[in-house]
Amino acid sequence: MGKVILVCGKIGSGKTTYAHKLAEKLGAVIITQDEIMNGLFGNELYYSDREKYHQYADWVQKYVKRKAGEAAKAGATAICENGFWPRSERDELRKLYEYMGVEYELHYMDTPEEQQLKNIQKRNEAVLRKELNEAFMDEEVIDLCRRSFEKPDESEIDVRVKFQYSDK
Repeated sequence: MGKVILVCGKIGSGKTTYAHKLAEKLGAVIITQDEIMNGLFGNELYYSDREKYHQYADWVQKYVKRKAGEAAKAGATAICENGFWPRSERDELRKLYEYMGVEYELHYMDTPEEQQLKNIQKRNEAVLRKELNEAFMDEEVIDLCRRSFEKPDESEIDVRVKFQYSDK
């Protein structure tokens, strides 16, 4: 049987970079809401109708969580890097995966705030240069994300990841 790895951290903490390195190392599959939403709608829906975007994103996120559990049950390692910001969401996932009989781990991205801001700036610059097909993170979105995050306590964390910055 496989397992589900939940990558938890604030915006700009390095979740996506870490997930890709981990997937390569483990031969795992990444299942993420952002990738599905971007594949279906690009950025147009995000910019044109945020309410509808968030409604669809909620539906996709529920699908991703269930599909990751199904993949693990089938023997794969599935990595989800949606951030898992509120404690209630992490508690819900723990119950879901226990009910499914699936092993799971929470990997917490322990990244200094200064580095998070640098990562967001670097990401936004790539978006503006059209090198990255993602949504631009303005101050309002960044602030909302920060306020929504509840740091996991030690009993929730299976792996603590100290961010290692690199320009490469």
